[in-house]
Amino acid sequence: MRLLTLILSITTLALFGRALAGLGGFLFGRGSIDYIVQGLLLGSLTTVASFWTWKRYLKELDAEARSREEKGASSS
Repeated sequence: MRLLTLILSITTLALFGRALAGLGGFLFGRGSIDYIVQGLLLGSLTTVASFWTWKRYLKELDAEARSREEKGASSS
């Protein structure tokens, strides 16, 4: 789960970079609205997916810690 979150986070940066590349292209007279729209939309989607996977991973860690605490309390 952590690896998936890492990959999604890096992809987010790359996609927002794509949006900036499309915007920066206007400085050289070759801008592209398509790059900007794709970068912003896909970057936002991967951001949401990254947060969702991280939240899910944290819930798994919390459940694992609670089960360890219950086992420790019952064995004492």
